[in-house]
Amino acid sequence: MRVKAGLALLCACGVLSLARASRAQEQRDPAAAEELFRQGRVAAEKRDYLTACEKFRESNRLDSALGTLFNIADCEEKIGRLATSWTLFREVAQRLPADDERRAIALQRAQALEPRVPRLSVHLAPTSRTDRVVRRDGVVLGSASLDTWLPVDPGEHVVVVSAPGTESTSFAARVGEGERSRLDVRVGPPLSHAAAPGTGHTEPSAPRANHTAAYLLGGLGAAGLVTGIVAGVLVLDRKSTADKNCVDHVCNQLGYDAAQSGKTLGVVTTVGLITGAVGLGGATYLFLSAPSPSEKSHSSAYALGIRAKW
Repeated sequence: MRVKAGLALLCACGVLSLARASRAQEQRDPAAAEELFRQGRVAAEKRDYLTACEKFRESNRLDSALGTLFNIADCEEKIGRLATSWTLFREVAQRLPADDERRAIALQRAQALEPRVPRLSVHLAPTSRTDRVVRRDGVVLGSASLDTWLPVDPGEHVVVVSAPGTESTSFAARVGEGERSRLDVRVGPPLSHAAAPGTGHTEPSAPRANHTAAYLLGGLGAAGLVTGIVAGVLVLDRKSTADKNCVDHVCNQLGYDAAQSGKTLGVVTTVGLITGAVGLGGATYLFLSAPSPSEKSHSSAYALGIRAKW
C-alpha cells in the first residue's frame, strides 16, 4: 500500500510539473521579446527612457534574460527609480557566474548607486492590537520591517494603517536622493468615534444612500411603465386583428394567433403597469423621506507623518 501511494504521489507530482512547464512555455514568446528589446534600445538611444523601460519589462516577461534585466536596471536609474535600479543590478550580479565580465560591471553600478538610494523607516506607535496591518505603497510591512531603514525610490510614499473596527489612517512622507527619513504612524480611532480634526475623507451619508435607491427604483418604475404602455398598444392592435378574423368565436389562423398574442401581451401590460406604479411610488417616497445630513463623519484620516532626517 505504501509503495502504491508513493507511486501515485510521484505520478501526481510529475503531471503537475509537466502542467507548470507547459504553462510557462505557453507564456514565452522569444521572437516578440527580441523585437521589444530592439525597440527598447532604440527608445533608450533617443533618451525616451519611460518607453524604453516599458519595452524592456515586456520583453523580459515574454522571455527572461539577464541582458534584458541589466537594461531594465540601467533604464530605471535614468528615470530616477534608484532603489529599483540598485536591486536589479544586484540581482544581475548574483545570477551571473564569477568569470562573466558583466558581473563586475553590474556590481560597480550597484555600488555606485547604494549611497544615492533613499531609506525610509516606519515607526508604529505602541499598540495592543496584534491584528493591525501596515502597508507602504500597497505592500504589507511585517513586524520585522518596522523600525528598519528600508530602501525606497525617491519621491512620496504613503503608509496606510488599518485594523478591524478602526478607521483606516494614511500617512505620507517625501524622501529625496540619499536621504534617511522616519515616518511615525499609528492605528486609527474606533469607527464609533469621531475622526480627528483635519481629516478629509467623508463617509457616504444616509441621504445619499436613499437617493441612490430612489434612482434605481425610479428607473425600474419608468422601464415598467414604458413596457406596460407599449404592450397595451400592441394588445389593442391584436384585438383589432382578431375582431376582423373571427366570427361568432370562430377564427381563422390569423385571428387565432392574434387572440393568443393579445392574451400574452395583456399579462405583460398588467405586470408592466404595476411595476411602474410601485417603482415610481417607492422612488418618490425615498426622495421625500431622506433626512437632511446634520453632520459629517470621517472614515479615514490622511496626515503628514513626522519625518526625521539623518
